[in-house]
This record gives sequence, C-alpha cells and structure tokens, in this order.
Amino acid sequence: MADFLIKQFVSKSGANVFIRSAREADASNILSLEKSVIDEEIFQLTSSVEFQMTVEDEEKWIRSHFENPNHLLLVATLNSEVIGMLDFSSGRRQRISHTGEFGMSVAKDFRGQRVGSFLLSSLLHWAESNKQLEKINLSVHSNNERAIALYKKMGFEIEGVRKKDLKYGDGNYIDTLIMGKFL
Repeated sequence: MADFLIKQFVSKSGANVFIRSAREADASNILSLEKSVIDEEIFQLTSSVEFQMTVEDEEKWIRSHFENPNHLLLVATLNSEVIGMLDFSSGRRQRISHTGEFGMSVAKDFRGQRVGSFLLSSLLHWAESNKQLEKINLSVHSNNERAIALYKKMGFEIEGVRKKDLKYGDGNYIDTLIMGKFL
C-alpha cells in the first residue's frame, strides 16, 4: 500500500478532519464505520445480514493493502474517530494495471461536511503522482444522488449503466452507474 502522509482539512462545520493511510490499529474503528453504513441498508453492495467481518478480518484486510504499492486505504478522522474511508485497488492483471477502482464510505452524521470530497481529492492527488495509473473507475448506486454529484464535480463521467443490477430487500431494483476519470 502506498503511504499517504497526513493531510488536514476543515469541514463545513469548522472541524479539523485528517486524511491519512489506514493502520492496523484502525481496524476496530473501520469495522464500526463499515457496520454503521451497511446497517443503513442503502448505497452498499453488502447487506447487514451478510456482513460478518471481525476485527481480526479487518486487520488482515488492512495488511493485504501493504503488499501492493498501487493500492491505497485512506481514513478520515475527527478527534481520533474514523468518520470516513476510501479503498483503492489497481488492476492486478497486466492489461488493466493502468486502472483502478475505489469504494468510499462516510459516517451518516458527517455527510454533507465535505469528508467525501477530502477523501476523493486525496486519492486523485496520490493517483496523479503514480506513474502506472491512468484511469480511476467506480460503481455507484443510481439512487445515491449526493455521491454522483460529488463524482461529477471531481471530473468523473458516466460510462455505462447496469440496469436493475441491485435488488434491495424490499424488492426494489436499482441501476448501477459505471463512472470513470482519466488522469
């Protein structure tokens, strides 16, 4: 995993938010964030019934990122609490090694405070200095309007739609938007 030095940002409410590389010591806080976001049962691929990660699983997942310099795992912290995270992985095969995909989560109480913008701008800054990467991709639920607006604002374009790709527990189908940005 690439090491991302700490950057400080100021949220809309005036709070100091720090973006940095995740560490194994963050496993418990990352797990709490993931669980809280997944428990909302919207905007995530994994349902709360399926989510069975343990702190040890999180530690192993964090360690797995250290094995590849083209992977990045960022956390956003406020007063030592993990309030957001971004996970980026480049393609493992030669023909897609110039691309990568990310996923991002922000705690509900901190949405609309620019935490997603801080995480994404940090990823883009890091990716632009990476000689191997040429393109960043993502998938987003079509009903996640706030995230789509952020991605468009940061230069991502919709490249495709997977119709009725997701089915929520209530029987409603949601499309998945495929977005990308060339560096």
